[in-house]
Amino acid sequence: MFGFRKNGERVSPPDLIIQDELHLISGPLGSMVGHYETLITTLCINPNTGKGPKVIASTATISRAKEQAHALYNCGIENIFQFPPQCIDAGESFFAYVENDSTKKPGRVYVGIHASGLPSHATAQVRVISALLQSVKMVSVKDEKERDAYWTIVNYFNSLRELGHAATLVSADIPEYMRAMWNRKNIAKENRRFINKLIELTSRADSSEIPKYLQELELKYLGSNDYKPVDICLATNMISVGLDISRLGIMTVIGQPKTTSEYIQATSRVGRSSEGPGLVFVIYNTSKPRDRSLYEQFYTYHSKIYSYVEPTTVTPFATPVRERALHALIVGLVRYLGNEDNLKSPSPVPSDDLQKMISEIILERVKNIDSTELDNTKNLIYKRFQEWINYSPVVYGNPMGQNMNMPLMYPSSLVGNQDLQKKAWATPTSMRNVDVECEARVIDFYPDEEDKN
Repeated sequence: MFGFRKNGERVSPPDLIIQDELHLISGPLGSMVGHYETLITTLCINPNTGKGPKVIASTATISRAKEQAHALYNCGIENIFQFPPQCIDAGESFFAYVENDSTKKPGRVYVGIHASGLPSHATAQVRVISALLQSVKMVSVKDEKERDAYWTIVNYFNSLRELGHAATLVSADIPEYMRAMWNRKNIAKENRRFINKLIELTSRADSSEIPKYLQELELKYLGSNDYKPVDICLATNMISVGLDISRLGIMTVIGQPKTTSEYIQATSRVGRSSEGPGLVFVIYNTSKPRDRSLYEQFYTYHSKIYSYVEPTTVTPFATPVRERALHALIVGLVRYLGNEDNLKSPSPVPSDDLQKMISEIILERVKNIDSTELDNTKNLIYKRFQEWINYSPVVYGNPMGQNMNMPLMYPSSLVGNQDLQKKAWATPTSMRNVDVECEARVIDFYPDEEDKN
């Protein structure tokens, strides 16, 4: 892939990299990606020309894109070109223009709900969702198929904890409130709405189940009982990207998301078809000052929402990132830039010349991206090589952490082996969760005052 053949011969490495969803590579994840990108960029440098690949990235809802791209790819801010460029008239570019006639292609309508008179935020959720579910059956339509866009309600939550609480509401409180609604409004049996199918699109769902859930969301409401489409979809920020189902037209957002970019990405999952213009109901939490403030500025906020998109932050050589991933970067460079012995085994240790070469590669990148971290990075590189020399490992290790005899690295998820943790390097094996986890140990012995003395 990188131009290395099995016999050691070099051929041309990739000269073009296409990066999708650049706006997601920010924060802790972006910092880790930018750190490992040092290795990718080094391997992609053409040995004949000394030049790296061209990077084309697609992005949305992003601010300070040039700074982010430079922190990730070390390409230099002056070498970054954003396209399509703005034309003379606002709202137009070479590829697209803004359709001002809403009757041709209607967009989304946002509705803010701040139910300060209700006992709790949960009560507001129950009443709003119940009303939305039932109202689809009450609207007069010429063709039953017209109900399809608003049949499946997507409920968006900011955390799994909030979603778990809502799952209880869907199974108990909402059906109970709907029955009370039927009695209060004398709704005929044939017009009553029932919750027959509920799915959950979150990181808790098994990866093998996700395609099945997406297929179920594609099922349309045709007015018959042959099959029943999804009634409610509970989701977190997992749906912010990759969920392109045109039939979805209605969403409830439970509490304002943490960032404006997440809010835009999430709510753009509905109303993607002109057949079903989007309806977004934001149920604000009355106990949160931020939600109350956004409700008070609701029209102003949504009229220029893209101007509120937060700048992305990427710090690939900050202290937490270095501590977690610098050793993995060093090992990767040693195995690719060293000889065949370095590729197969961590023993013998890298030569002084190889250590110097790797240090220069990393420090040159640090100097270009964040020069304030240059000295600290230099010291940690030296420390890691000394630990390697003093430890004399037998194998590099494996991602599963099994059958390892004196490994240089072990999976950071592996716990319990104290001797291994003192000598080998804990290494992340997945980018799905880059945050550090806390390890708890049960203490069986509690010394009394005499033991302390």
